[in-house]
Amino acid sequence: MCGSPTNFGQNVLVMYRSPLPGGEAAAGIEFGPANKVSNPLGCDEGIMGNNEVSPVATTLGQPDGSGGFVILPTPVKHIFVVHDDALLNRILVGRCFPVAFGPPLPNVSDPSGLNCVDLPVADLGSSNKTGANFPTMAIDKAGNLYAVWEQAPINDSGQVTGDTVLKYSFSTDQGTTWAAPIQINTSGSPVGTLHNNVFAWPVAGDDGRVDIAWYGTPGVAPNPSNGPDSCTGCDWSLWMVQTLNGHAATSTFTAPILASEHFIHRGTMNTLIGGQNGDRTLGDFLQLRMGPNGEAEIGYADSNNIDEASAPHGMFVRQNGGSGLLVASSPVNIPGLAPFNAVSDPTNDGKYEVNGLSSANMPQLDITNSSVSLLTKAPCSAAAPCYQVVMKLNNLSLAPTTAQDPDLDLVWLTQWFVPSTTDLNGGKNFFVYAESFNGAPLQCYAGENAEQVVGGGVSLTYPGATQLPAANCRSTTGHNGTITIDVPLSNVNEPGAIDNRLHEVTASTMTLQQPANTVPPVFGIGGSLFNLIDVAQGYTFDSTVH
Repeated sequence: MCGSPTNFGQNVLVMYRSPLPGGEAAAGIEFGPANKVSNPLGCDEGIMGNNEVSPVATTLGQPDGSGGFVILPTPVKHIFVVHDDALLNRILVGRCFPVAFGPPLPNVSDPSGLNCVDLPVADLGSSNKTGANFPTMAIDKAGNLYAVWEQAPINDSGQVTGDTVLKYSFSTDQGTTWAAPIQINTSGSPVGTLHNNVFAWPVAGDDGRVDIAWYGTPGVAPNPSNGPDSCTGCDWSLWMVQTLNGHAATSTFTAPILASEHFIHRGTMNTLIGGQNGDRTLGDFLQLRMGPNGEAEIGYADSNNIDEASAPHGMFVRQNGGSGLLVASSPVNIPGLAPFNAVSDPTNDGKYEVNGLSSANMPQLDITNSSVSLLTKAPCSAAAPCYQVVMKLNNLSLAPTTAQDPDLDLVWLTQWFVPSTTDLNGGKNFFVYAESFNGAPLQCYAGENAEQVVGGGVSLTYPGATQLPAANCRSTTGHNGTITIDVPLSNVNEPGAIDNRLHEVTASTMTLQQPANTVPPVFGIGGSLFNLIDVAQGYTFDSTVH
């Protein structure tokens, strides 16, 4: 952590170790004293990029006073934390290794149980600034370190005068020395050069194999300005690049790969580079991890909805092809991750989960299949077509299972995104659902998402705004029962849609204490909170794909 408590001094990076000797039961709860890794002003605020533990144990100890390092008698695995400084013009990495809890004897013991040193990665100089928002790092299986950060040129007044770019460096000696930083080339993206790039996150696998994911836009901020925080009207997408020789004399990267299928945010970004003057709706929410087959797995956010300013969707995407980070399983080949028009879902996972407990499966809420098709016959027509949305359930009934879930309202919902080139919020999050309260006949609704304030944050809700006719709302109960909703395209139309597809179609079931639209939505505020019971994999609907 990095903060400014008076007993440490201003902006000092500190690290704590847990558990204490004999306190294994309190691991992660009780910690020893802080080890002050950096000097005052050695970090910029209370959140750092990430910590990583090297998979390779070495005998590298503390500085020996002669420009080298003491050789330890036994190899240890070092812990690294990358950070910038309070002036946002240096990148450093704290390197620590565990020692005995005890008096401060270098390489032997310390009150904190750690020995640490802060090492320079890059000096940006007074004419450049980092902070969009934090430097991040990864370590490959051979123990090589990789650091990534954002950087923009500034004038004497601290205003940004050019693109916010990605910088990259590596170390092959446990962070003692670092290669001269290089700029990640974003000119080859499908939308042209990405002029503003933020929230980068790397992951590494086998020796030299590194992925980097981030949010980027071809939009250009005014000059001078607050950089990403002044990029009004910019469309940001999730991007990834990959190198398979990440610590070569000349590392080569792929062109940026669009990982999010479409842009996920319209407007400015909130960054330290821009003085935190932008839109903070995405928070700092982006992480990249390696999956079991060496594939990239990315968690990110999508704010294209009526509540763009405050309620983004948490999203997840997984690489299904191309080179991977593990040589033994490269190229990656994971089928079934990009389905069109329909998807199946495993059985027996429709459970009420609360307070750490899971109920038995509730078959009437256990999704087995979801599909969307274009309907041009009754109750719709070629002149007034519908989307026919079908959900198949394990064993459909309309009655709640109160022995397992006290909520009486059952909802079978399917939602999707329609990104737009003209919507100031970036697009719509439409949905349809069928609902039964305590076993009553089904009622079906269409609408778009809303939100409710919960504590210091918000929760997405799905209150129906338009009730559909009974002919458009049908069910077949029993084993492999179905719910069929025919929603007129006119009820879920978005001007300026980027294409004719429905993106990220996602079927889910939920229970509520009251009907979902008990609190009618007003300007995106309203709806009822819910328990999520089951959710199927997302897919894309395209009427031209058969």
